[in-house]
Amino acid sequence: MKKTLIALAALAATGAVMAQSSVTLYGVVDVGFTSVNNSGTGSTDNTGLTSSNMTTNRLGFRGTEDLGGGLKAKFQIETSLAADAPAASSIGDRGAWVGLEGGFGEVRLGREYSTTFWSGFLFSPFGTGGVGNGFGFANRVVAHGATGQANPVWNSNAITYSTPRMSGFQAHAQYAFDEVAAAGNDAGRSAGIRLNYAAGPLMAELAYSDTDGGATLAAASPVLGLTTSADHKSVVGGVSYDFGVAKLMTNFGQEKANNTATGAAIAKVTNFEIGAVAPVGPGRLRASYNSSKIDVVGLATDPKITKFAVGYIYDLSKRTAVYATVASLKNKNGANLALNGPASTNSANGRSTGYNVGISHVF
Repeated sequence: MKKTLIALAALAATGAVMAQSSVTLYGVVDVGFTSVNNSGTGSTDNTGLTSSNMTTNRLGFRGTEDLGGGLKAKFQIETSLAADAPAASSIGDRGAWVGLEGGFGEVRLGREYSTTFWSGFLFSPFGTGGVGNGFGFANRVVAHGATGQANPVWNSNAITYSTPRMSGFQAHAQYAFDEVAAAGNDAGRSAGIRLNYAAGPLMAELAYSDTDGGATLAAASPVLGLTTSADHKSVVGGVSYDFGVAKLMTNFGQEKANNTATGAAIAKVTNFEIGAVAPVGPGRLRASYNSSKIDVVGLATDPKITKFAVGYIYDLSKRTAVYATVASLKNKNGANLALNGPASTNSANGRSTGYNVGISHVF
């Protein structure tokens, strides 16, 4: 009898182990040397080591559990990592969610990417990193900061639903709760939708998000100089086609700020990027052109920014690469943006030039 009970207990324990989530530890360590030079009176230059120039640094855990009947439980916890100068970060600041996936699609609860983040990443040769990063991301950071929004990339307290991919199409819908204690204050509440198409060499998407009432501003942007609470609306999209010899891509975006109390227009930021990634030798050649216009109500002229970037990634293995990127940015009509890099500032109408050289390892 005892042997039977022991055998049953062992079998039950084995079954429990087999049913546990398969957990994967993964991450990226990307560090390079960066130099940025800004022209004009009052501007500053800087050089030094920077992180995430080609691929964004991270440390993460993800896992799945097969619940049977085609249903899976899933989770992910991803944390940022500044490898050049490690500093305090919050566990899960790059996403922390739990969800269920099945024939109905997938539902995630927690901190997730905004529906309007992906276009500036998937359809940009340089994505979010380094001196070449696309305006679809870089100017969204400026625009969101100007309207009092904490982050243009992730939404906390979010419910995200993704449909199954059907005939190449997949839709994503997201609602983020504001969870603000003050009565009548819905600052941070966000809703968005994203439609993506992928079939063979063609990929395209269109996305929209609406975020309510950021914090009251005090010249939060050196370009916009807004001083009132604002709602933020984003419309973004992109298209890419892989010809084999090169993958061509373009993305666009429009960020709009409206007065929370009256709904009146305050400012609009419009971004456009066109670029290409081509296999050359053991690596990839990247090139892009970016343009952006900032339309501020009451401002006589619209600030404008353009940028050219070119770079090469040399693959040492499937997980390790070295890279180099050079870029040049030009400001007009009072714009004063600088290339992404060590802390530096640019003057109105100044030019910004710079480069990255570094190593990226994925594990």
